[in-house]
Amino acid sequence: MAFIPARRAGYSANFTINTACGGLIDTRALVYGLNSGIIGGAGLDVLEDKVAIKEERELLSKHYDKESLRTLVCNHILISRENVIITPHNAFNSTEALMRILETTLKNILAFERKTPANTVC
Repeated sequence: MAFIPARRAGYSANFTINTACGGLIDTRALVYGLNSGIIGGAGLDVLEDKVAIKEERELLSKHYDKESLRTLVCNHILISRENVIITPHNAFNSTEALMRILETTLKNILAFERKTPANTVC
């Protein structure tokens, strides 16, 4: 089997993966990269969300700035692309993570009862 350079094959071998925070990725730049072929695909479990719009009619209100609406449209474009995989951001939802949350909660309650708070933030 002969190897064909990615540019000649018509696709990019560059993929963007983000499982941390939606704001780490410039959504407009990602859409541009996907559209232009600079980026071959993306795997995301978070999207940049400057604003949450629950109803379509909210788009007509004047409560949202242009940049927030641009991000919303770009997110919609990403969701509809075949070369973008978006999964739920629920790393906290494993048995181990839930047990750690439960243990920390119990420790905090007991520490509060003893008037020696744990996990304080200064």
